[in-house]
Amino acid sequence: MKLHLFFAALWALLASAVPLCAQAQPQSEVESLLKAAGTALDRYQQLAPGIHCEEATTVELREACKNTLATLADRVPEAREKIARCRQSSTPQVLDLFDAYESFRRVMAIVEDVNYIPAPYGEHNRVLLAKAYNTFVKVNEWFGGVVRQSIQTAEGCSNRART
Repeated sequence: MKLHLFFAALWALLASAVPLCAQAQPQSEVESLLKAAGTALDRYQQLAPGIHCEEATTVELREACKNTLATLADRVPEAREKIARCRQSSTPQVLDLFDAYESFRRVMAIVEDVNYIPAPYGEHNRVLLAKAYNTFVKVNEWFGGVVRQSIQTAEGCSNRART
């Protein structure tokens, strides 16, 4: 009888010490991250109408600016949709979180590229592009860290399940 109680106590201790595999990140952190990513995308959509490609100093830059804005016009709604899908789930799966991150990163990459040569786009555009960049860069690193930790946790759970 005592041995049975010992094993029950040991099992309870182990169960409380091992994190649940189903939840790779604390839900509040994931929700905060997804909310911040959505806010960054909303911020870009507020800034985008103020970007005037005709202020660029050369024809090539004007065309590049127009193409960039068109690409962002496609990518921002895609990223918003994937982030919204994650937010609607009570426990977003690692793959859903990765897809949302990948879409967000595709937007960030375009904003990053444009921000490298802001002066020839004109002072007005430079300010707006810098604001967009600063909004995205703050969330991007956080997003990458959460996705990385979620994948590592899921791999650990998978490895424990195999043994």
